[in-house]
Amino acid sequence: MKKKLIAVLMIAVLTLSLAACQGKDDSKDTSKKEKTEDSSEKKAAPKKEQKTVEITLPASLVGDSEATLDEEAKAAGVTEVTKNEDGSVTLKMTEEAHQNLLNEIKTGIDESIQEILQDKENYPSFDSITYNDEVTEFDVNVDASVYGGLESFVVIALYVEGNMYQSLNAVPEDQLKTIVNFKNKDTGEVIESGDSTAMDDSALSE
Repeated sequence: MKKKLIAVLMIAVLTLSLAACQGKDDSKDTSKKEKTEDSSEKKAAPKKEQKTVEITLPASLVGDSEATLDEEAKAAGVTEVTKNEDGSVTLKMTEEAHQNLLNEIKTGIDESIQEILQDKENYPSFDSITYNDEVTEFDVNVDASVYGGLESFVVIALYVEGNMYQSLNAVPEDQLKTIVNFKNKDTGEVIESGDSTAMDDSALSE
């Protein structure tokens, strides 16, 4: 699996998520403009200051996507994007923008899962894919009679998506860990399992 493919997967998730957040913000702005006719006669209520959330994406997840990340992040409400010396990127945003971002990342994950499940040519044994709320563990439920072994493309894609969500949820880089279990859909028995700590540059460059 080439490293560029992993970068593309990450960019796709971020672009979908951040663009969706932007769309929501734009719709709110439009509705506000429609209600400004009589606002000049009213004293504006003081705005409640929102806390700032600061998160750092490790260099291993940023890859070659810095330019795209910078553009899309700012469009979605991220107030500051800083490239650090070690290749990581620090994002600053409001709590509301942060929560919207996390929600939309999950929406992107759900859509990518549906695409995998619909690809019966390459993954005929897959029945369903679920994940926990923290996106630290995925269960790929399969038909054991058809299952032919751990699917590297799916595993790496889920590793990247899980680690990306955790990183955006302020989990430190040394604590990032996404587990993927392949389970018998009828019995719930784990057939195979792996986690993202085994994913390194050498594996991605193959």
